[in-house]
Amino acid sequence: SAGYASPSPPPQPPPEQDLPNIVFLVVESTDGRTWTPGYSNDVIPMPNIRELQRSGVEFRRHYSNAPVCCPSRATFWSGRHASEIPHEHDGIRVGGAWNNYEGLPLNFTDRIDQVLSRVTNYNVKVSGKTDWVTGGHSENVYLNAWSMYARFPYSVNQSGGWYTEVPADSCGSSGHVKQGGGAKTGSAHAGDWHTADNTTAWIKEIVKLNPERPFFVFQGWRSILGPWGELLAPVTGMDIVHPPYATNQFYNSTIDRSKVEVPAWQPLMEMHPCDFQSSMLKGCTPSDLDAPGFYDNHRRREIRALYYAMIAEFDTMVGEYIRAVKQAGVWDNTVFIVTSDHGDMQMEKQQFYKMVPYDASASVPMVIFDGRNPLQNGRVITDTTQLIDIFPTVMELAGVNDTLLPPKLGGHSLVPMMSSQPDRARISQRPDFVVSQFHGDDIGMSWFLVVQTTNVSTYKMIVWGSGEQVPALLFDLQTDPNEEKNLIDTAEGMEAHKGLVQMLDRNLRSVVDYPTVAQSVAQYNWNSLHKWIARTPGWKDEIHKSSLRWSKSWDQDVNGSFTALNQFLESPPGIQACRLNLTWTTN
Repeated sequence: SAGYASPSPPPQPPPEQDLPNIVFLVVESTDGRTWTPGYSNDVIPMPNIRELQRSGVEFRRHYSNAPVCCPSRATFWSGRHASEIPHEHDGIRVGGAWNNYEGLPLNFTDRIDQVLSRVTNYNVKVSGKTDWVTGGHSENVYLNAWSMYARFPYSVNQSGGWYTEVPADSCGSSGHVKQGGGAKTGSAHAGDWHTADNTTAWIKEIVKLNPERPFFVFQGWRSILGPWGELLAPVTGMDIVHPPYATNQFYNSTIDRSKVEVPAWQPLMEMHPCDFQSSMLKGCTPSDLDAPGFYDNHRRREIRALYYAMIAEFDTMVGEYIRAVKQAGVWDNTVFIVTSDHGDMQMEKQQFYKMVPYDASASVPMVIFDGRNPLQNGRVITDTTQLIDIFPTVMELAGVNDTLLPPKLGGHSLVPMMSSQPDRARISQRPDFVVSQFHGDDIGMSWFLVVQTTNVSTYKMIVWGSGEQVPALLFDLQTDPNEEKNLIDTAEGMEAHKGLVQMLDRNLRSVVDYPTVAQSVAQYNWNSLHKWIARTPGWKDEIHKSSLRWSKSWDQDVNGSFTALNQFLESPPGIQACRLNLTWTTN
C-alpha cells in the first residue's frame, strides 16, 4: 500500500530555491505545561527555550497522538494517526501502532527524512533516538500489552498489587543525584551530551562544506546508560528527560524546592477504575508496609524537583544547538522545531511515566522559531495542535509540492500560524480539535481522547474501550487544568453537557472509529499472545522469568496467575473493563 516500499521510480526533486535550514529536536517525556512561562512559579531555569519563545511561536495546546515512545514517533515521522499505520508483523495483521512493539513497518518509505532525501536537495542527518520501527523494545513491553485483558490476581495491601514496572525503579524510587558536575561535565546524561556534541559539530562542518545547500538535522534523546550516565553501549539515542529521574549536583541546585508544587492525590477507591489500574501497574500503589515512605510529601517534592532539573539540563543542550547555528553563520536562515515525544505524569494522579490520557502525559510543549522571520515579543498559540502537524509543516518549509506528499497525512501545516501576518484563511481550514489514543502497556484498557477549543473554553473528553465498559470523562481545561472535576460524573452533568459530548464524540469518531479499533486491539492482543506461546519452547517459564519486570507479581500467586492467563486465552477476545478493587482473586 502507499507509503511502503515499491519498485516505482522516485519523483524528481524540485528546483533549487532559497530554503531554510531546519533543526528538529525531540526531547523525552516532557509535560506540555512545563515550558509555559509561570509554570510552577517559574521553577525551571530555561534561558535558551525562552530565547526561542521570545521571537518564535509557542504552542500551548499541543498533543502527542500516541503518548508512548515508539507509537508517538511512528505517528509524527509518518504524519499519520496511530490507527492509520496498518502492517504485517510476525504473520499477524496489525491495525496500527498499538504499543511499543508496533510502529512503522521495516519497508515504510514515507518518513519525514525519507521524503526530504527523495524529493529535495536537503542535507539530512538523523541522530540520537529514532525508535519508530515495529519489533523494537523488550519482552516486557509486548507481553504486558498483549495480556492487558487477563484478570491477574493481586492484593494492593499485601504486596502493592499487580505491577509491571518494578516499584524500586519507578514510583517507589526517590531518584538519583550524581555528586559534583557542571553544566556539561559530570552529567547524569553523558550519552545525551555525546550525541549533542557530535550533531552540533556536524552542523558547523556541513555549512562549511555545502554553504548553499540547506540542511535538516534531527536529534532525539535516549541512550544506554549506567546509573551515573556512563555509556554502557554505543550511542544510539538519548535519555533525558525519561525516567528514572536523575541529575547531577549542578542542575539539582538550580531548582528552588519552595517553588515545587506537590499534587494532591485521591484515595485509591475514589479514582477512576482505569487510573487505579495504571497507578497499580506502574508500581505506584504501595503495600501497607511501604505506604508511609511512599506517601511522604517531601519524597514526592524531590522527585518533581529532579524531573525539573533534567528539563533545565535539556535547555542547556538546546543552547548548544543555538550556539552552533549562530557560529555557523546561518541563524537568520534556520528554523528550530523543539518539542517532546510525550509527557510524564511526574507524580500527578499517583503516577509516573506516560501512557495515560491526562495532560501531564499526553500534552507536549513545542516552540518553533524561524530565523528568517523573528516575531517581536513572540506569539502564543492556544488553538489545539498535534505532533502529526510537524510532518506537513516540515514539508512546506522545505518547499515540497503538495503532489509529492504521501497519502493518509492526518495533520495540518503550522506555517500559516508562524508568519508575521498569520494566514487566517488557511488557519480557519484547520479542524478545531485533536485526537490521541493508546493501546499498550501499563494501562487497563485502550483509550481515546479528543481536545477541542470552542468559543467558550477548551474541553477534553476521554473514552475507554468501546465507550460502554467504564465511564467517560469530560474536563474544562481552562477552569480545571489539573483535570480534577469530571463534568459528566452525574446524570445532571451528563444532561447539561449532552450537546458538547455529542459533538466531541462525533469529532473523535471522524478520526478513529474507536469501538471498532478497541475490539481490533483486543483481537490483536489475543492473537499475538497465542502465537508467542506456540513458538516459545518452555513458555511457562519464560513468561515469568526473573528478568521480566512483572516477575514478582507472578510470584505472589503463580497458580492464580496461570489460571487468569488460561481463562484469557480460552475466552473469545474482547474488551474488559478496568477493575477498581484493592484485592482480586481468580476463580
